[in-house]
Amino acid sequence: MRMKSREWMQMIMILLIALSLIGCNNISITNDTFLVNKGDEGSNLEKPYITLRYSSYLLDTAQAGKAYFDAIKEFEVQNPGIKIEADFIQNANYTAGIKIRLLGGVRMDIFDTWSPSLFEEFRALGDHMYLDLTGSEFLNEFLPTSLKPVTIDGKVYGAPEVMHSDGLLYNKTMFEQLGLTVPQTWTEFIDVCERLKRVGIIPVAMDAEWSTAQFFWGSMMSNNGADGEWTKKLESGEVKISDPIFVDAIKKHKEIIDRGYVPKDWMSIKHEQAKDLVGQGKSAMIITGTWDIPSIMERNSAYDIDFMMVPGEKRTVPNINVGTYRVINAKTEYPEEAKRFVAFMNSKANQQKLAVGALAVPSIMDFQIANPVVAKIAAVVTRADATLYWPHTVSRESLQVKIQEAVNRYLAGQSLEETLGEIQKAVDSTRK
Repeated sequence: MRMKSREWMQMIMILLIALSLIGCNNISITNDTFLVNKGDEGSNLEKPYITLRYSSYLLDTAQAGKAYFDAIKEFEVQNPGIKIEADFIQNANYTAGIKIRLLGGVRMDIFDTWSPSLFEEFRALGDHMYLDLTGSEFLNEFLPTSLKPVTIDGKVYGAPEVMHSDGLLYNKTMFEQLGLTVPQTWTEFIDVCERLKRVGIIPVAMDAEWSTAQFFWGSMMSNNGADGEWTKKLESGEVKISDPIFVDAIKKHKEIIDRGYVPKDWMSIKHEQAKDLVGQGKSAMIITGTWDIPSIMERNSAYDIDFMMVPGEKRTVPNINVGTYRVINAKTEYPEEAKRFVAFMNSKANQQKLAVGALAVPSIMDFQIANPVVAKIAAVVTRADATLYWPHTVSRESLQVKIQEAVNRYLAGQSLEETLGEIQKAVDSTRK
């Protein structure tokens, strides 16, 4: 496959940075990375323990609180012969950061991926990127559907963490005060939006951050019948992006903008500001996923925030959005110890602890749920017709991003024809 000049330059830059890191016994603090060393620095062979290096975007205490660091500490207590060196990489730099480490040979034992597309993006860097976990006893705890995205040719290469769903969160308190019921069809959804608009409430809080819009039109894709098989046909050329399944989904998203159901200045709003609109009672719904429920409820404890699926024209399909897959570098010197760490971090006990704080659903079987909102989300993601959130079925993170960015330009006013041509070109380029 021939690479474009820009892609060559990006790869060269990654390799140059990677080469500068090779041979380093430690890595200094940078803008995108800090290390939490659990043992003495250096490589003293007399130390009675081994060190596993865990790279993740989840280790930002502002996002994860103490949950992950507490789990790491508990693992070390239970496994006194193993120390964890935590390597935090910010979300915006994560894809490049992991590629630098993998291509540059930098020490890395365990790391996280946030989607099947990112899992595939890293896997495409070369043969045998991930350690084969097939047959590991701890895998028996997981729901079979949660393991599908990291199962290649019958072999399992990752362990899922808690599950979410995406679409719309809504102010349940406001809905009840206004006598509104959760819409079950697209027509009912439009009717609810009209009623909210008439009383001076913004129906849907939408923002301009590139990753937000996908949770609405991506959900509509599932309603229209898009799944992993449809995406394979798209990427093979059997289906074009002009397929009604795709066009209808993004046109419905554009419709809520054209009808004035989103903030007038949505193109200048950040996601945190969109959450403020719901917390302040200025907006009734917001485009996002169930992971945002806790932070919105913190804005105003008087409001009960709940989750709804984006209703479809003929059917509404639940989405499964697995937040993280934990994988092991195939080149780790300590495969058994790394497996032990993954088994612990993704265990039933830890997932249930995370589920309480994040209002998420464990990806393991026989989980216990007390929170009624989580129980509702669990009922959605475990339904027989639940499907993997559509953008995550795209084979590469880079292609997924190109599709999302093009759709965002369409929502901001670019013509449908230009948008479809742009996306088709991006899809076709992956086959060259």
